[in-house]
Amino acid sequence: MEQRNIIEWTEYSEYRELTIPRGEIWMSESEMIDLFGVFIPKLRNTIQTLYKEELVKPYEAERIIKQRQNLYLTVYNMEVVLLLAFRLNSYQARAVRKELIERIIRDHKPFEVILTAQHPSSS
Repeated sequence: MEQRNIIEWTEYSEYRELTIPRGEIWMSESEMIDLFGVFIPKLRNTIQTLYKEELVKPYEAERIIKQRQNLYLTVYNMEVVLLLAFRLNSYQARAVRKELIERIIRDHKPFEVILTAQHPSSS
């Protein structure tokens, strides 16, 4: 069974805390349902919309891992999890968005992004 990092809510007696581990994140549908507090049809429809709008490609965003004898699980990468956090409208999704934004503001280091324009070739 493959070891994976997942984002999850950690329960304490008086509160819940969002745990985001270091390293590569790959999450199953059931783990994302727990994270975002939505039902499976909503999650699946939103993932299909991400693919349809070409925000992510299925061959980059998901993989199938073997769990046990003849049991396989589809998992999704961190890019899908981030996109879902901003697409879903539940209390938990809003809390995930807020925490992600706070961590980016608190922990980010300055960086530059360079975009190059691609011009259509002349015939």
